[in-house]
Amino acid sequence: MAKSAHQILIAAFFALLLALGCSKPSSDSSEAATESEVPEVADKKMTVEIDKMAEEVLKSADKMEAADWLKRYPKSQITEDEEGRPILLAPLVARLREAGATRIVIETATIGQGHFLVGMVVVLPTDAATRQKLFAMDMELSQLCEQIRVEDKGQKYLHYSFD
Repeated sequence: MAKSAHQILIAAFFALLLALGCSKPSSDSSEAATESEVPEVADKKMTVEIDKMAEEVLKSADKMEAADWLKRYPKSQITEDEEGRPILLAPLVARLREAGATRIVIETATIGQGHFLVGMVVVLPTDAATRQKLFAMDMELSQLCEQIRVEDKGQKYLHYSFD
């Protein structure tokens, strides 16, 4: 099966994230301990790449508005908690809407007749106070999705990948 340019871009992006997250620790154990205590945050260059990737998702045919996805698949889960209980997409989308997300788009993949949840793009508002609410949620969401968290650097989108 041929991969679309979008799928190749996503695979390359995650390979980069994996390489950054798996870099060899320092031989100085005190330095390594300090590094593990500091949460990793995406730099400006990475936020620009996330915006580019999100724009590709929004141009792709492999997407669906979150409300439409949840009407079709109301029990969609994004991951499981430590005890193996599902973490559902619907409450997460509701919280993002309540916080002021301009638009929430679900990234999908189709295999045969099945449609699968791949990720989510959150279109950010321009209002500073509303953006602050959405970025406050990012630490939790990035941890759930096991990805590098982001801070407001003027980007247009937040992107979350689901396994």
